[in-house]
Amino acid sequence: MDDRLTISIIIPTFNEIAHIDACLASALAQTAPLLEVLVVDGGSTDGTRERVASHGSPVRLVHNPGRGPASALNVGIAASKGSVICRMDAHTVFDPSYVAESLRVLLEEDADVAGGPMHPVGTTTFGRAVAAVTSSAIGMPGRFHYAQTRIETDHVYLGMWKRSTLLELGGFDAEHFPFVGEDFELSYRITHKGGRVICDPAVRSDYTPRQTPVALWRQYKSYGLAKASSLEKHRTLPTWRPLAPAALVAFTIIGLFAGRTWRRRAAVPVIHALGCGVIGQWVSRQESCDPLRAALVQEICHWSYGLGLWRGIARIVRGRPAQTPFVASPEKSEHEGNMARVVELPRPA
Repeated sequence: MDDRLTISIIIPTFNEIAHIDACLASALAQTAPLLEVLVVDGGSTDGTRERVASHGSPVRLVHNPGRGPASALNVGIAASKGSVICRMDAHTVFDPSYVAESLRVLLEEDADVAGGPMHPVGTTTFGRAVAAVTSSAIGMPGRFHYAQTRIETDHVYLGMWKRSTLLELGGFDAEHFPFVGEDFELSYRITHKGGRVICDPAVRSDYTPRQTPVALWRQYKSYGLAKASSLEKHRTLPTWRPLAPAALVAFTIIGLFAGRTWRRRAAVPVIHALGCGVIGQWVSRQESCDPLRAALVQEICHWSYGLGLWRGIARIVRGRPAQTPFVASPEKSEHEGNMARVVELPRPA
């Protein structure tokens, strides 16, 4: 490691009392020397702020008036002092070598973003099915979900950047992506300009996925909204993958109105359900989870994602933003502001 490099970890939080202790313990156990660990909190009411404040250096609590993760990251970048920025997530426990391996990949590849695959670990029967499906190539097409070797890809889980890279890009877009999709959108801007996103399985962490069907539905509906936000901002989708769930919803609705018999009206959802059942069986044999729950996970991910995308598009057509912006909390701080358009990040000269 170059001794001139200093590392700031940024952890966005909002009501994370159930997870913050394990996350911070793994952050403080890193083998790489850390300059600081900034927990940027959006006004938690469950004791998260008090728990974080009880830690001493290098942990520091920073207020996020915008509440959402994009605003938190921008506030954290503005408040940080490191030449390298590493994002962590409160729902994740990190291997002691996580920061060191991320930095190694960043420097060896001269990458714009470095990180590892998302490695979900379920804690309930349904959560284990979510973990199995979302870490399978047949269940989740994004390569960063299941990378086994170092690859150049379109995204990584969380990520590490040189500070100069983030400043050059103007940070995260919290105007269009206030509560979800801000990291993928930043990766899209990087690759669109010819930059490199490198995923290496040596960058290890364990992520706690959603543990109930309702929570999973909300999560993937938000992911669909995020892709609508990409259309709103860039007039294109970052990848082809959202077209599949969008087509599922569209053809189902067309069939319901245009089909002359119930057999034709139900054809698309029935075929999709059968396909999910086959995938559920295959995934359950590979990952030892319940096949019915694995099939249900696929159904939830596809339908909620597709409906979220169409809902976002409908909002755009009506002249509204795809994602509803957060309202800034009233608490004052030295890093006042809401979203990227308010938290101004100075660009390098």
